Amino acid sequence: MITADPQPLEGVHYAPLFRYEGLLAVARQHPFAQQRFVTPSQLADETLITYPVEHTRLDVFSHFLTPAKVRPKEIRTAELTLMMMQLVASGRGVCALPNWALTEYLQRDYVVAVKLGEQGVWNTLYAAIREESLEMPWIKDFLDTARATSFAVLAGIKPANRDMESTA
Repeated sequence: MITADPQPLEGVHYAPLFRYEGLLAVARQHPFAQQRFVTPSQLADETLITYPVEHTRLDVFSHFLTPAKVRPKEIRTAELTLMMMQLVASGRGVCALPNWALTEYLQRDYVVAVKLGEQGVWNTLYAAIREESLEMPWIKDFLDTARATSFAVLAGIKPANRDMESTA
C-alpha cells in the first residue's frame, strides 16, 4: 500500500518514497492566482473541493487548516482529479493536491497553483510493507524502482529522509 498517512499498525514498516508539496489549485481568474501563497484564514470563505475521504487524511486539513482552527465555507467532493480540476477551472471552488498531481493541469494552463502558507506544506509518501517481507530482494527492488520511476516522471518532488522510516 502507498500512503501519505501512515497509521500505526503492528508488523507494518513504512518506507519513505519521496517528499511532495501540497499546492492550492485555483481558477486563472481567481484573486488567489495573483498571490505567492495563501493563509488558512483566506480559505474560510472558499468552497474546498476534496476527494471523498476523511478530512484527517487530507494534508490541507491535517497540516494547514485544522492547526489554524479554520474550516472552509463549503466542502464539495469529487472522486476524480479531472473532475476536481474542471470544477476549479470553472471557478466553482479551490482544491489542494500534491504538486506532482497538478503538473499536467498547470502545463495546460487550466489552473494556477498557489503555496499553502509562506513556507508551503510538505509531506512524505510511504510504501507500507510487512516487516517479515522487508529483507526480501523483490521488496528492495520494488522500493528502488518506485523511487527511481517517481523521480523520473513526477515533477517537483524531493528525496525523502530515510531517517523517516518507521515501524509501527
